[in-house]
Amino acid sequence: MNLLNMKWISAAAILTGCFQVCAQETVDSVVKITGSDEFGSAGVSIYTPEIRENMKQLYEDKFGLFVHWGPYAQLEGIWDGEEVSAEWIMKRAFIPVEDYEREASGKFKPTKFNAADFVTIAENAGMRFIVITAKHHDGFAMYKSKHPYNLVDFAGYGRDVLKELAEACADRKMKLGFYYSQSQDWHEEGGFGNHWDFEGNLKPQEKFDAYFEDKAVMQVKELTRNYGDIFMVWFDTPVQMDDEKCRQMMDVVKENQPGALVNSRLGQGYGHFDVSMDNGKTPSVSKATWLPDLKVPWQTHESVTERGWGYTSYGGENDRSDEYADFIYALCRVVSNGGVYLLNVAPRPDGTIPESQVNSITAIGDWLKVNGESIYGADPSPLKFPPYAITSKPGKVFLQLKELEGNQVELKGLLSKVKKAYCLADPSQKALMFNQKNEHLSVTVPDELKQPHVTVIALELDDEIPQVVDETIQQGEGGSFDLPVAHCEYAVRRISYDYDAQTTRNWGGKTNQGLVWTVNVKTPGIFEVISEDNGDNKLSYELKTPSDMLVVYSKGTVGEITEKSVGTIRIDQPGVIRITAYPKDTISWFNDFRLKGIKLVPVE
Repeated sequence: MNLLNMKWISAAAILTGCFQVCAQETVDSVVKITGSDEFGSAGVSIYTPEIRENMKQLYEDKFGLFVHWGPYAQLEGIWDGEEVSAEWIMKRAFIPVEDYEREASGKFKPTKFNAADFVTIAENAGMRFIVITAKHHDGFAMYKSKHPYNLVDFAGYGRDVLKELAEACADRKMKLGFYYSQSQDWHEEGGFGNHWDFEGNLKPQEKFDAYFEDKAVMQVKELTRNYGDIFMVWFDTPVQMDDEKCRQMMDVVKENQPGALVNSRLGQGYGHFDVSMDNGKTPSVSKATWLPDLKVPWQTHESVTERGWGYTSYGGENDRSDEYADFIYALCRVVSNGGVYLLNVAPRPDGTIPESQVNSITAIGDWLKVNGESIYGADPSPLKFPPYAITSKPGKVFLQLKELEGNQVELKGLLSKVKKAYCLADPSQKALMFNQKNEHLSVTVPDELKQPHVTVIALELDDEIPQVVDETIQQGEGGSFDLPVAHCEYAVRRISYDYDAQTTRNWGGKTNQGLVWTVNVKTPGIFEVISEDNGDNKLSYELKTPSDMLVVYSKGTVGEITEKSVGTIRIDQPGVIRITAYPKDTISWFNDFRLKGIKLVPVE
């Protein structure tokens, strides 16, 4: 079913989808502005009453604990005396199945695991749900499975940690989800990804089909039948997942867990909510997946560990207290732009979570105890391009300021009349001095009311729905257009954004990575195109207006952001139009190319 034909999606909506590539470890889901494989392939009918109830809860919760844990922790990121990787160590060191079984899975006995501790840690962090790896790409099941390669049986450990966690979560009313790698499995000949024991990353169809039916489907049935109420199933890397397989997995989850949410990394546009790239920041608010009567958030994730998502001796114990403000503000940014945040921890091989990791997420919980009103259940910023993190609720706007310096907080673009301003952490809600003139607002915050890490200013408004300025990019006085990345919408989620440098990150890896600007043309004509980027000898991108297209070669001084004239482009008609930039000759997913913006200058 094509969502473009559905009445609940407007022609201007940014739709979501997923893709398949044959690269070793670069699969993710995306958001599309156009195309035929949008997220939502199963149609609106998948949002049953049970799904709607849990979706409303996900939107309310905003914040969850991600746990990457498996036998890779046993290796602590080291192979043959070298620092290699965390959860990807088997693939990156080309560890044979036999050796991985002996040195990792066969020795993995987390005797100090305590499920209640995991729940307590999540609760103290202000997290409302937990998602834990039931099977990662190494193919090892972290529970009692009929497949013999599992934690309970393989190493003779004898305990089902997921059963214990499910019981602890049920006792404490903590929602639980399972991560499951449905297509990538380095332990199985038919699973995608192991090219050192078996031939090729991609597998012959008959072998992949056998793996999928005999292991993946069987294990997802186990997880959705044997562990009580499941909040979500979080799939990953959907290579070789065709439409039929995605529908089958959706049906398995629905049959056994009618309310369980499925993420978009299942593949082929299926799932209930969209997932961005890892730590996928965006420059703008996205409500692309909202229905008229249901707010469907997107989701991204980050880890408090360094150099990997799983435990390593060199990244799992590091003190990150200097970065507490970054983690708190990342949560604010994600919610500000319409998302839900999963923050990952990596337990040691013995089953304990390092104190440094616990401290990092507990710092967020301490902040949420006094500022949670601006996060839980909050709507995104009423400004599509907020200058900093802003959230809202009916009749209120919350300004979230990281490590506030000075005493004046400025905001441009809010038209609703402010009745009162106060610091959310101030129990007395003492009114702050403010000055409002048209779209300009200035609030004075005394030093004694500034908070550690992030200060939140609550604005009480005359309007239930905050009114803001028109953010369409206007043609300048000289006829020019300034098209900064900071004021574009991402056509796909497989891009990230650098808030400090105001540039793209990981742009240029695939041709559907569009940047979209909405502009108001008063004087059409021919324009010189100036690209502000740091150059790349391989990348080119297509800049398009409704009238013309220019292929831009972003060369110049590679590595240094400079402005360069790259040609001309024509705009024939006045009015509101879209200007887009899509990669043409692509480069690797994780690259150093940065685009800051484009300028269009009228040619005399």
